[in-house]
Amino acid sequence: MQTRIDASEPDDGGPEDLGHWLTAGFAAEEAEIWRRWRFSIAQARSWKSAGVDDGLQAAQWSTAAVAPDTVTAWRAAGIDAVEAVRWHEFGYGLELARSERQQGRGPDQTFALSHPQTAVTRNIGRSSGGLVLASGGRATGMRRFLESGVDHMIMRSYLQCQWTDESALAWATHGIDAGGAYTWHELGLTPSEAGRLVLQGRSAGEVVGEWWGAGIPFGEFADWLGAGLSAAEAAEQRARGITAEHAAALRALRQEEPEAARPGRQPAASRRLGPPVTERRGPPPADEQGARAQICAAFSAMLTPDEAGVTIPSVDGGDNLGDCLAEAALRHGVMAAGTSATVHADLVQFINAREAWVTYSVTIAGRHSMQLGDRAGRAVLAGDEWKVTRDTFCQFMQIAGVQCPPRNA
Repeated sequence: MQTRIDASEPDDGGPEDLGHWLTAGFAAEEAEIWRRWRFSIAQARSWKSAGVDDGLQAAQWSTAAVAPDTVTAWRAAGIDAVEAVRWHEFGYGLELARSERQQGRGPDQTFALSHPQTAVTRNIGRSSGGLVLASGGRATGMRRFLESGVDHMIMRSYLQCQWTDESALAWATHGIDAGGAYTWHELGLTPSEAGRLVLQGRSAGEVVGEWWGAGIPFGEFADWLGAGLSAAEAAEQRARGITAEHAAALRALRQEEPEAARPGRQPAASRRLGPPVTERRGPPPADEQGARAQICAAFSAMLTPDEAGVTIPSVDGGDNLGDCLAEAALRHGVMAAGTSATVHADLVQFINAREAWVTYSVTIAGRHSMQLGDRAGRAVLAGDEWKVTRDTFCQFMQIAGVQCPPRNA
């Protein structure tokens, strides 16, 4: 199914000049809104005749593949544009949406019931707030998390990390484990946006591959996804002059989560990327400058295997990680001529003489350039050499949809 922001093919490839709109009886401000969303005068008139009075509303309906001649039927079914987009994301049309809605089910519930083999256990429609103890007091911390009804395997991933605050609960109630939360957060998605993809059996790696392959810049993924478009639909809209700013406006209209539940994009130094970790605090290495240089070198070589392609020498316990790196490179075209990936350690903070927090960035240059910044990692002194921790490497591989083997496999 294809979605076009303007819902029908314009005669001249785009909106007419403002003068034509004024001559056609549109006020200047009204005309600019329709033109901003790339509608023609004829299309605008069709939408207005259907009761949709401005270009932004029409664009939202169009994202759900609803046209002027069908919008009345959707509204008669009690479905607004925001909900229509969600039905469209799951591949459902009006007839099924109307039927399911009469039975009290929304798009998430409908998909979960019809795809039990891919749908993860999740608390569909449960709010992350307002869980109350039997005594009448509000639950906090771990107790609140335990009382949420989250699937026990998902809950376990958070409890193992000692991450049980409201942000953890927001991700967990959408069927996302602790490791997945970090990856989806890095893509810029909210828990509910990521939850819809997880419900469909999609991984972050698959999403990155699909959108990168469609030529969408990494920084735009979240807004197009949040607006409810597929990678192919987003590529089509970009080719027709619809921008990521347009997508961001449509995404904002959905407003499915309170602001407190949104992940945010603060600088890495101040943002909490994940669970608290019990750290053995102590003085830094005696040769702090030398240790810092070694850590930077280790991160620079984090994506470089040995000659046999079996080991990643700069990763602690990297003996069997070469195949992971090769698979990730093959999936995302990094092996292609003229494409390269570089890692840079942006900030090193010593926990003690043998451990350090590292904020790093990854730049992929080539046909589809992209940059992953503000990533959180760790370095450890292995013997007499500073190396990237295996967990840091494997968490980065998850973005490519690659799972590391057990350490001693």
